[in-house]
Amino acid sequence: MDIVIYLVRAVILITIGVIIANLVLESNLLSKLSAQIKPLCRASNLPKEGVFAVFASFFNPTAGKSTLAGFYHDGKIGDTETILTVVMCTFPIVVGESLFRVQAPIALVLLGPYIGGIYIALNLLSAFIQTFAAFLYSKSHFPPRNDFEDTLNIAINESSRNQKLKTALRKSVKTLKKVIPIMIVSFLVVDLLFTLDVMDYISSLFQPVLSLLDLPGDCITVLIADLAHFSAGYATVAALLTEGVITAKQAIITLLIGSMIIITLVYLKISLPMYISLFGRLGMKITVINYLCSLIAKVFIILLVVVLM
Repeated sequence: MDIVIYLVRAVILITIGVIIANLVLESNLLSKLSAQIKPLCRASNLPKEGVFAVFASFFNPTAGKSTLAGFYHDGKIGDTETILTVVMCTFPIVVGESLFRVQAPIALVLLGPYIGGIYIALNLLSAFIQTFAAFLYSKSHFPPRNDFEDTLNIAINESSRNQKLKTALRKSVKTLKKVIPIMIVSFLVVDLLFTLDVMDYISSLFQPVLSLLDLPGDCITVLIADLAHFSAGYATVAALLTEGVITAKQAIITLLIGSMIIITLVYLKISLPMYISLFGRLGMKITVINYLCSLIAKVFIILLVVVLM
C-alpha cells in the first residue's frame, strides 16, 4: 500500500510540476532577460550572426540552430565561430528546454527537494561551464567587434493567453504520456528485484567496478534504466533511496554518471543527424566537440561532488 500511495502522490506532483513549468516557459518570461543577455553575448567577440544565434537559443533552441546554419551556408560565419556558437548555446538550451521544461519538475518530485535541487543545480553548472569556456575562448581569440546593430530583435510568440495555455497543456500531455508509465514500471521493477533478493546478486557482480567511486553494485540498475529514459533512472534512484541502499552523495554521483549515458544516447540518436543535416560535413565536427565538452564538464562536476560532499 505504501508503494501505491507513493506512486499516486508522485504522479500527481509530477503532473502539476510539468504543467506549471510549461506554462512559465510558454509565457515568454525569458524575454525579460534580454537586457542582461545582450551585453554578455556581445562581449564574446563572436560575429553578430553567432551572437544572434546564442540570443535566439534562450527563447527557441531550434530557431537558434537553424538560423546559425543559414548564416553558415551563406558564408557569413566561419567554421570556428560556428562551433563556438553551438557550444555557447549549451546553457540557454539546457535552461529553456531539456531541464526546466521536463527534467526539473520530475527530479524534484521523485528525488526530493534536497537531492533533486542539488542535481538540477549541478546540471546547470555543467552546462554553464561549457558555455563559459566557449565564451572565454572566443573572447581571447577574436578581436572586439563593433558591427552590431543597436538591438537584437527576437521574434517572440505573441499568441493569446488561451493559445499559450493550450500549447503548454499539449506539450505537458505529450511529456507525461511518455514519462509517467516509464516511471511507474521502473519503480515497481526495482521494488520487485528487492523483494526477490535479485538486487544482492546484481550488486555483487558490479561492486568491484562501482567501488572506485564508493558506489554499491545496486547502482548499475540506475545506469541500465537510463538507457530506457531519464525518468526511469530517476525512479530507480528514488527506489534505492527509499530502500536505504544509497546515500544522498551516492545518489547524486549515480545520477551524474547516468546523465553521461543519456547525453551519449542523445548525441547518437538526435544531435548527430541534426547537426549533419544543418551544417553538412561540419556537423560531424560540431557533434564530436560538443559531446566531448559535455563529458569533460560532467567529469569535472562528478569529481567536485566526490571531493566536496
